[in-house]
Amino acid sequence: MFRTGMTLDRTNRAMTLLCAFVVLGAFVGLSARGGTVMLLLVPVVVVLGFAWAMSPCEIVIDARELRILRRAWRPMRIPLAAIASATPLDHLGVGTIRLFGVGGFFGSYGVFTNAALGRFRLYATRRGAAVVVRRRDGKPTIVFTPNDAAGTVKALTAESGMQT
Repeated sequence: MFRTGMTLDRTNRAMTLLCAFVVLGAFVGLSARGGTVMLLLVPVVVVLGFAWAMSPCEIVIDARELRILRRAWRPMRIPLAAIASATPLDHLGVGTIRLFGVGGFFGSYGVFTNAALGRFRLYATRRGAAVVVRRRDGKPTIVFTPNDAAGTVKALTAESGMQT
């Protein structure tokens, strides 16, 4: 079994702290104005809670599947038999667009698109080295940023017998 973390880099940590401070500041500032205005912040806190719960935190590869573990949400599971290839990627490049998801609060995750990859699911907690997993079953490509990208590709290749 192979495990590697998905820790936040400096940029994503700063974005997360900034977002938390803005929401906290809004709560403190608006609490003096009364309960009605405070009700406007409840949906924001709920959305941020879901974003935290869905954020990726660890990669696990065993003989059966690749799992992208999330903080308080069910993991993303991909059977190794469904993986056509796993390749390293230096960076996502310019022109990556978020179609649906989170961009900066506990990382970036959801559905994204760019010219090189087309539509893909991203689970990123850092800039730089990533792993691209293409699937045989026609489901979207998965891109994620484990702490040990090279080790992850090696583990996927060793466990499944696929080529990189």
